[in-house]
Amino acid sequence: MNPAATSAPNWLEKIAARPQRAIVLFSLALLLAGNWILPLTDRDEARFGEASREMRQRGDYVVPWFNGAWRLDKPALIYWCQIASYEVCGDNEFGARLPSALFTTATALLLVRWGKKITGDNKTALIAGAMFVAGLHVAIIGRVATADMALVFFCALAAWSGWELTRPEQTRRTFWWWIFYVALALGFLAKGPIAWLPLGGILLVRALRKNSFRLPLIETGLGCIFTVAIVALWGLPAMAQTNNAFVKVGLGEHVLNRSVGVIDSHGLKGTLGFLALMPLYFATFFVSFFPWATRVPSALRRWWPERQRDDIGWYLLVQAALVFGVFSLVRTKLPHYTMPAFPLIALWLARQIAKEGNALAWFSKRIVAMTVFILLLTFVGFPIARNHFLTKKLWLATQSYVQPQTKIGCFGYTESSLVWEFRKVATNDIMLGDVKAAKNFLTNAPPFILVLPTKNLAQLPDTNGLLISVRGLDMVKSTNWDLTAIIRE
Repeated sequence: MNPAATSAPNWLEKIAARPQRAIVLFSLALLLAGNWILPLTDRDEARFGEASREMRQRGDYVVPWFNGAWRLDKPALIYWCQIASYEVCGDNEFGARLPSALFTTATALLLVRWGKKITGDNKTALIAGAMFVAGLHVAIIGRVATADMALVFFCALAAWSGWELTRPEQTRRTFWWWIFYVALALGFLAKGPIAWLPLGGILLVRALRKNSFRLPLIETGLGCIFTVAIVALWGLPAMAQTNNAFVKVGLGEHVLNRSVGVIDSHGLKGTLGFLALMPLYFATFFVSFFPWATRVPSALRRWWPERQRDDIGWYLLVQAALVFGVFSLVRTKLPHYTMPAFPLIALWLARQIAKEGNALAWFSKRIVAMTVFILLLTFVGFPIARNHFLTKKLWLATQSYVQPQTKIGCFGYTESSLVWEFRKVATNDIMLGDVKAAKNFLTNAPPFILVLPTKNLAQLPDTNGLLISVRGLDMVKSTNWDLTAIIRE
């Protein structure tokens, strides 16, 4: 290797001396700093956070509930993690987001350990972990209260253990067998069958390079049975408790329907729309994996002639390409769907740029710039932005009037964040509905709070009570609303 390729700034050399400790501290500092400032901002964050709170309140740790109804979108693992976080931090924004930050940090640490094992170089291993954490999309999703980073971690763990398991020279096959199939099971419990893509990856590389990958048929079959058995420990009680609704909704609607149809306008309908969006993820990659993605095309060109001699590099790219390929065929599209590929790309790219003369200087400038950008956004941008969120402004304006027995009805503006905020105090389910249903809500005996768009206030036959109006930004629809709350005590 060219000596110039291994040169690095002094600070990077010092940090790389203890790469595992460095990446844990860096990741936690980046992801936890200011993670209490913003309210739960989108529908998914509020739904996950509230479902975990209701699961904890009910003492039902099998089936998640949201606002008094089953929430069957995802399996239970992320809710269990949030419940554990609530026990320590309280059921607040920081507690809801903590599991994502920890799973992201664990993924970065995994990359450091895996990178060091395959390269023997601390700097390359550290760069892989830091690239992952400080990539634009991971830096965002790694601090939100959803199941995505749990899925990413278990997919990365399955990819690493799958690599070790298929080594012809492997002497610890039993150890890696257990890790691989447990990771597949926990990944499913995090976000469903998409977590089994690493299994598809090792089957693919085994078919393409039989001499480089060992995958005994009986051993693999037993592993798949073991994985399904672990999932069934939760899945069978969940199916029994919901009369199989978890299968119909969780797998039917949220897996099958997303694959063959467009859900919530996240995609384009028709054959032409499907074909037009097939390259979407290859374009969004350069934003999602910013600033590292700009280096991928040139690194790929240099690596291509040696692909036959580089089994680990080839394995990483096949696993990543499988993620991009599958989600390119899925009709419902969201940018974060391809994030399970990012740890693999980060490790592959770190190995490539470590061979380049200016790569470490290039990396050090960008990791500093991304760190400064993220921290400025957190401690300058977030405090400014939090004053504009509509649901939070409504809650702050009305919270002194909310008692545990208060009935809450929100009509015409029905974001899930309303449930998260009002159920901090209220014990009743929050009624969400069309403006037409507001008239019937007025027949409730006090205490109650009725919320609706200010423009619809004149449609009510009786507006007696304390009126409180707020204006703010609906993040989901990127629209400013005027809301009025009618309070009767």
